[in-house]
Formats: sequence, C-alpha cells, structure tokens
Amino acid sequence: MRRDKRQIQTAVLGSADSEEPLVLPLEAIELDAFRTVHEHDSFWCGLLLGGCGGQLTTKLYTDRVCSLSSSAC
Repeated sequence: MRRDKRQIQTAVLGSADSEEPLVLPLEAIELDAFRTVHEHDSFWCGLLLGGCGGQLTTKLYTDRVCSLSSSAC
C-alpha cells in the first residue's frame, strides 16, 4: 500500500477517539504560538474525522505551508 503524502492540517486533541478537533495554522509564526498554547497536548489523526488514528507531530516550514505529520498515515 502506498503511503499518503498529503499534508495534514486537521487533528484531534488527546487521543485518536477524541471529538475535539483543531486546525493547524498555516504560517510559521502562527505555528510557534500554537505550539506554546498546546505545549502539553498530543495531536492525533482522528478516527471520527476518517483518519488513521496515528499520533501526529507539527512540522514547521518557512518555505511552504506548515503541516502535521505521522509515520502511521
């Protein structure tokens, strides 16, 4: 099966089963603030959003849109 290389912009907080969605900021300066606000949170590819259930990490880019990443997706 081929891995999906699309950039992930949506996630849920806390666990893959969470009903608490969020959208990642697109710009690097906004992502810094987002990371500060969510310093102790975990991000997941939400099952209720049709995702794979994997844990996500933020990816900061200055030359393109910031995104979330998972080795499971």
